[in-house]
Amino acid sequence: MKKFNERQFGNNTQHHYDFWDKWSVIEKFIPKKGNIILLDFGCGPGIILKLIYEKNPSGKYIGLDVSSSVLERARKIFPEGNFYEINDGEKLPLEDNSVDFIFSSEVIEHVYDTENAVSEMCRILKPAGKLLLTTPYHGFIKNLLIIIFSFNKHFSPTGSHVRFFTKKTLFNLLKKYSFEIEKYGYYGRFWPVPHSIYVLAYKNNIT
Repeated sequence: MKKFNERQFGNNTQHHYDFWDKWSVIEKFIPKKGNIILLDFGCGPGIILKLIYEKNPSGKYIGLDVSSSVLERARKIFPEGNFYEINDGEKLPLEDNSVDFIFSSEVIEHVYDTENAVSEMCRILKPAGKLLLTTPYHGFIKNLLIIIFSFNKHFSPTGSHVRFFTKKTLFNLLKKYSFEIEKYGYYGRFWPVPHSIYVLAYKNNIT
């Protein structure tokens, strides 16, 4: 698995091609003041964490990723951050109820053990702490177009996407592990075939 992760993600050096379209939609949900502890799950080279830090330098910023080589770059790009290598399906290296906000963008679709990932994010979040997550969207119309025009490419057995979410399946996964949906929306392209869905959820105090 480690070799696979390095091959798929080790060369991640810059923003995803649609980053600024996404950022203009979701940036308003990210805390910009206070001594918050913010974690980027699947942080890549730390570029987004650095961008958030520039808005709020008083916070503490943590990045987690499966690629050791990309984390080396992250420590150089954003030396103010704290970065840790993680493994799919294992416990995250953080204490219970220790994080105020988790950001995870275009990551969950690469995760094999999604139940562990979401339950661990819930575990480390403080009560009422928030998760902002984005992932490629799969709705009825978009799925039909994929089947007709690009099935083999979209579901290539050599691709890095191993999970494919509709709104219902994503919400069900989050709710199963004590998350309540606060807001959601879409970005990229146009309805009914947007590129991705975003979800802002909070940890329910009653677990």
